Amino acid sequence: MRHIRTLILISLCALLACSCHKSNPIVIIPEPVECTPKHGSFTLNDETFLCFENLKGDDTELAKTINDMFRSTFGIKPNLGDKSSSHRNYILFELNGKEDKNIGNEGYTLTVKRGHILVKANTTAGLFYGFQTLRQMAYPDQLADSKKITIPCAKIKDYPRFAYRGGHLDVSRHFFDVKFVKRYIDLLASYKINKFHWHLTDDHGWRIQIDKYPGLTSIGAWRPARNSWDTLHPVLPGEPATYGGYYTKEQVREVIRYAAARHIDIIPEIEIPGHCSAILATYPQYACDDYPYTVAVGPYWPPKAIMCAGNDDVLTFYKDVLKEVAELFPYPYIHIGGDEAFNDNWQVCPKCQQRIADKHLADETELQQWMMNEIEQYLKKYDKKAIMWDDIVSDDMKNKCAVMCWQGLDVAKTAAKHGNEVILCPTSHCYFNYYQNDPEKEPLAMTGLITLEKAYEFEPMPEGLSQDQEKFILGGQCNLWSEFINTPEQAEYMLLPRLCALAECVWSPASKKDFKNFSNRVSYHQQFLTKTGYNCHK
Repeated sequence: MRHIRTLILISLCALLACSCHKSNPIVIIPEPVECTPKHGSFTLNDETFLCFENLKGDDTELAKTINDMFRSTFGIKPNLGDKSSSHRNYILFELNGKEDKNIGNEGYTLTVKRGHILVKANTTAGLFYGFQTLRQMAYPDQLADSKKITIPCAKIKDYPRFAYRGGHLDVSRHFFDVKFVKRYIDLLASYKINKFHWHLTDDHGWRIQIDKYPGLTSIGAWRPARNSWDTLHPVLPGEPATYGGYYTKEQVREVIRYAAARHIDIIPEIEIPGHCSAILATYPQYACDDYPYTVAVGPYWPPKAIMCAGNDDVLTFYKDVLKEVAELFPYPYIHIGGDEAFNDNWQVCPKCQQRIADKHLADETELQQWMMNEIEQYLKKYDKKAIMWDDIVSDDMKNKCAVMCWQGLDVAKTAAKHGNEVILCPTSHCYFNYYQNDPEKEPLAMTGLITLEKAYEFEPMPEGLSQDQEKFILGGQCNLWSEFINTPEQAEYMLLPRLCALAECVWSPASKKDFKNFSNRVSYHQQFLTKTGYNCHK
C-alpha cells in the first residue's frame, strides 16, 4: 500500500511540475507560445455571461458555435450580454480594432482574471482557438465533477508555427457516416487542427455523389461485406455487394458548414489515375484492358487498376467529376492523388503508347506527369490548386502542385527546392493506422509501430533548406487509413492520444517541445477524453 501511495504521489508531483500553476494546473495541448500564471481563479457558474464585441456579418456564427460548445463542455447555459452590463462575471470575446501583428491571423491573447476573462484576436479563427484553450484550462475541475468550475488566472499569448495543420480520414476502405465525420472534426478542432483531408475515393469504394456519373455511387460505393482485412478473399461470382455507403451532396454541404463553424477547411481527395477499381467496376471502358474489375474487397499488391491515360474520355470523366467537386467545396485545394499508380498496363496499351509518342514524352513516368498536369491546369479554371502525393516528385518534375509527402523528408526537400508547396505526413511518424504499442497487446492494425513518443518526435521542417525554401513548407498532418479500422470506436482508439502529439508538433514552437512535459499533460487529456465518451488509448 505504501508503494502504491508513493507512486501516486510521484505521478501527481510530476503533473504539477509541468503545469503553469501549482495549485490549479494548466494542461494545454498544444503548448502555448507564452503562458504566465497569475494568482487566483475565475469561477464559471450559472451567472456567467458570454460577451462578443466587434463581430460583423458572418462573424456572428462564432457566437453561436462558442455558445453551443460552452454548454456541451461545461454543462452550463451561459447568459448573453456585453461588457457594459452591470454583471461582473463575464467572458469577453473581442476582435481587435487594430491588428496585433504579433499573433497573426490565427493567434490570440487570453487573460483570465478573478472577475472576467478576455479573449482577443485579429480574426474569428483566433477567437475560436482562444476558446479551445479556455476549455482545456477547465479540464481538471471537470474531472473532479465539481459543481463550480474554476479556471486558473493566467495571461497567454499564442499563435501557430505552421499554417497547415491537418487530420486525414480514409472513408473508402471502410465507410464512416456523417455523424462520425462531425465527431472527428470536433476532435480536430479541439486541438487547433485546421484542415480535414477527406479521402473520398479509392479501390474499395467511391464515397461522393456525382450527378453526371450516378453509377459511381449506385455501383462503385458497394462491395461484398468483409470484416477482417487480413483474411479477405476475392469477390466470388454472384456475391452480393452489401457493404458501403456514400455522401450525398447535401450531406457534404452539411459537413462543410459544420467544419467551417470550427474553422476547418476540407481537402477532398479524388484519386487519379490509380486506386480506381471502384471506377472501373462501374465504367470498364476507362481501363486499358478488358479485365473484369470489381470494387476491391481487401489487400492486393501490386494493384492492377489504372485509368487509361491515352483515352480522351478518361480526361473528360475526371474533369466532369472535378467540376462538381470544385463547385461543392469552397476551399482553395483539391487533392488529386497520384500515388501508387503502377503503369504496367500503360506499357502494353496502344492508346497510352500513342499518347507518349504524340506528346513527345520519354516514358510512362512522364505520361503520368502529363496527365496530372492536365488536371492541375483544369482546376485553375475554378481557382483551385491541386495537391498530389509525393510519388509525383522527381529531380525534373514539371508539376507546380502542392505536394503531400508520405515517403520522408528527402522527397519533401526535393519538392521545396523545386518551389512546390509541401505538406508532410511521413509514414515514420504520422500514420496513425500503425500500431501504437506492442502488437501482441493491441488490436489488429497495419504493420508498423508509432508510439506516442515517436509521433511527438515529428519535425515538419526538414533540415538543409534555405530561408526562401522553408517558406514552401506549409505544415503537416496525421493520416488515418482504414484497412483495419471499421468502427468509429476503433478510429478514435487509433487517433487518440497521438493526435495530441501531432497538434503540438505543428502548432507549438519547436523550442518548447519536451516529451516528458507533454506526456504529463497528455495524461490529463486521456482522462478527460475517456470521461467524455471517446475511446482513447491509455
